[in-house]
This record gives sequence, structure tokens and C-alpha cells, in this order.
Amino acid sequence: MAWLHGLRDGYGYVRAVALAAALSLASCSLFEQEVEPPPRADDAIEVPDGTSSLATDITVALAPMRRALEREVPTRLWTISEKGAECVPSQRAEVIGIALKSPTIRCDLDGRVTRGSLTVRGQGLDLVVTMPIRAEVTASDVGGIIKQKTGTASANVTARVRLSVREDWSLRGKVTIRYDWRQPPTVELLGQKLTFADEADERLKSVVRTLERSIEREIAKLDLRGEIEPLWQRGFTVLSLNRENPPVWMRLTPQALGYEGYSASRNAISVRMRLDATTKVFVGDKPAATSATPLPPMRAADTGDDIRLALTLPVIAQYSQLEPVIERALAKRAQRVFVVPAIGERMIELRSVTAYGTDRNRIAVGVEFEAWKPGERDDPATGTVWLTALPVNEPDSRQVHFREPEYQVETTRFTTNVLIEIAKTQDFTEVIEEALSQNFESDYEELLGKVDSAVAEQQLGDFTIATDIDRVSTGTITAYGEGLYLPVTADGETQIRYTPR
Repeated sequence: MAWLHGLRDGYGYVRAVALAAALSLASCSLFEQEVEPPPRADDAIEVPDGTSSLATDITVALAPMRRALEREVPTRLWTISEKGAECVPSQRAEVIGIALKSPTIRCDLDGRVTRGSLTVRGQGLDLVVTMPIRAEVTASDVGGIIKQKTGTASANVTARVRLSVREDWSLRGKVTIRYDWRQPPTVELLGQKLTFADEADERLKSVVRTLERSIEREIAKLDLRGEIEPLWQRGFTVLSLNRENPPVWMRLTPQALGYEGYSASRNAISVRMRLDATTKVFVGDKPAATSATPLPPMRAADTGDDIRLALTLPVIAQYSQLEPVIERALAKRAQRVFVVPAIGERMIELRSVTAYGTDRNRIAVGVEFEAWKPGERDDPATGTVWLTALPVNEPDSRQVHFREPEYQVETTRFTTNVLIEIAKTQDFTEVIEEALSQNFESDYEELLGKVDSAVAEQQLGDFTIATDIDRVSTGTITAYGEGLYLPVTADGETQIRYTPR
């Protein structure tokens, strides 16, 4: 029986050895098995379109219209030439109770009516065309008594024109004309005043009709469409908002052009319009401009809407730029002890940081480091902790937080628990969150400064776009394969000026 007992003891020993060996092999297999890092996302950042309304004034000079009227309206309006005209009509008088009748006195009349220089100026909503008139009439051989007598007269003809813009962008004008004789056409003969106002008025009506037709024709010739069309075509463009790190572009695509009214100044008509356009922001390579469409028909603009340029600006943290930011922050924190509730105090030394976008719009941060108890560094725990989490922030805040954190560890030692517990500490995650927040805050300020300068004044051929950004709001952060994206909505008052070079 002793030998059987010994055999049993030997068999138990063998089983124990075999079990220990199996556990050892299993342990090596379990803790030396390589953990796959989180999958990398490759989705690109898409910045949503904005809708903008840009104010623009198109100026139409009045000098060409004045020159055209000068050509069309003759300097000499009419002439007077009448031989033997009844200059002083017969007069009845009673002398010593006897009724007498004076003879009709005849004379020769010669004269001309001319105009001075035309002026065309703006006054509020009216164009004012002024034409000074001068008349000179000479009576000669007056009844064989007076050899010659000359009289002068002056008048002002004033036309007020109220404009309208038609659907095809052509201009039309409603003309109202009035005139008055400042000095009626009169000649004093033999103590009597001979006036020609009635005759002059009749002739002047014809001159007024000519002037009215000429003004209407010249208003129709003012090429408002020719001034507007280049603005519309040049509106299909791409502007640089940030040249590098990263390059940011804004593509402007006009959608409609509205007419808001006009005002007339001394030398020009200023037509106010509103350009409605979509604005799309691109990160990276410069996009192609949208193909220009024909100028749309005129429509009345809704003056209740704001005139503003709206942009959705991308504040983007590329992962390659984030890695050294996180690494510096963790290295600085590693100079002090970590208090880990589950395992006690630990010191760490950082080796590397890897960051990228993973699935479900989460960020993956891999931190390779050593950890040891203070004063016992001979046998440190080493490995890489992968933190995957959903980065979040409050609207109008660049402060980043992590939600739904998940951890996994790559290690060749039985130190998984140690590394994960360190990574789970508030100190560890807060350092990464703070590094991201500081990065976004600095990028945000820098980008806004660049964008403000970029859109403050942009020269597009013969046009200048000037924008004053006065309202900015921050959206919510999203992790893409291309980088961490924080949308910033900026808008401000804007103006387009026609400034031919």
C-alpha cells in the first residue's frame, strides 16, 4: 500500500506541476497578447452652408445724361421776325368831350430765344434738370418815330424726374416740368409796355415737350444692367479666409439680387441692392468657384431682412498637432504623484502620445507610459492605455469634456489593472481635456483674427467687399477622421462697393 500511496503522491505532484505550467503558459498568452488599437476613422469634415445677404450700391454717373441733353436740345430755341407788326394798338381817348382814336403803331420785330447750359443733379429721389432761357426782342422803325427799342426776358425751366426700375433692370423716368418767367418778355414803347408772354408761352410748350421726351429717352439709356451684371458674375468666387494651418476657403454663390431703392446725389444715382448668396467654407485645397448663372430679373428686396455676411467657420484641431500638445501637458503633470484610489500613489513617465478619430465620432488617445510606486522604480508597469471617448462641449464654449470613456491596454506584463486605474483618475483625463481646450481656445482666437482681417476688405476685380464681423457663436465639437472640428458661426454687416481700377 505504501508504494500505491507514493504513486498517488507522485501523480499529484505531476498534476500540480502540469497545472502550474499550464497556468504559466496561459498567463503569458493572456497578458502578452497584443490588443488591437481602436479603428481609425477616415471621414472628412463637412462645414454646412451659410446664407448671406450683402448690401451693394451701384453708382450711375449723371454726366453722360447731361452731355446727351446738351446735344439734343438746341441752343437757339426759336426766333422772332415779323415786319409791320402791330406794336402799339389803337387807343380810344376823350379830349374836350370829343372821342378820339389813336392810330395803330406798327414796327418790325426781331428777336431770338436761347437757352443756357443745362444742369442735371440729384435731389433725394428726384433728378432735377434745369434749363435757363433768355429772350431778346428788338422793335425797330416804330411808327417812324422810334428807330429801335430792345427788351430782354429770362425764365427757368425745371424738370423733376422720378425713377423706376423695371424687371429687366432698365430705368424709366416720370417727368414733371414747370417754368416761370423771372422777367417777362416786354418792350416799352411810347410809354406803353408791349409784352410777348402769351406768344412766348405757346412756343415754350413745344420746347418743354422736346425736353421731356429727351429726358425720358436718356433715362432709358442709362445702363443700369450693364453696371450690375459684372457684380453678379464676379460674385461667383472663392475667397481665402486662412492661408495655412489649415487653409480655409469661402465659396460665394449668388442666388438672387433684390432692388431696394435709389438716391440721387449731385453727380450720380446710387442704386441700392441686396445680393443673397450661399457661403460654403472648405478646409484644405482651394475649391473651384461655382459656374456663374445669368443675371436674374429684378425683384423688390425685403427691406426687413438684415444685410449680413454669415459664415460657418471651422476651428479644426488636426490630430498630428494635438499629439504634442497632450504630450507636453501629461509630461508636466507627471512631475507630481498620481493618487490612484484603487492602488495607492503612483509616479509615471511618459513615452509617447497617439491621437486620432475613431468610429462613432469618438476620439482615440493612446498614451504609452511607465508607472511605479514612489521609491520603487525597479519593476515599473509599462504599456499603452487607449482612451476612447466622445468629446463634448457646451454651446458657445471651447471647454472640452469626455463622455462615455472606454479603456483598453496594450502591455507585456501583468500590469493592466495598474495602468487602467491610473488612466481612469480625474487628474489623467482632465489634463487631456484641458490640453484640448487650450488648443481650441488659441486656434479659435487666431482663426477669428485671420478671418476678420480676410473679410474686412476683399478686392474682387473692380469690386470691394467690406465686412465687419460683430457676432460670433460656437457650436458643438465633433471628432472626424480628418480632425476635431468646432463650428464657429460668425456674421457681420457687409457692403460691396464698385471701385474700378
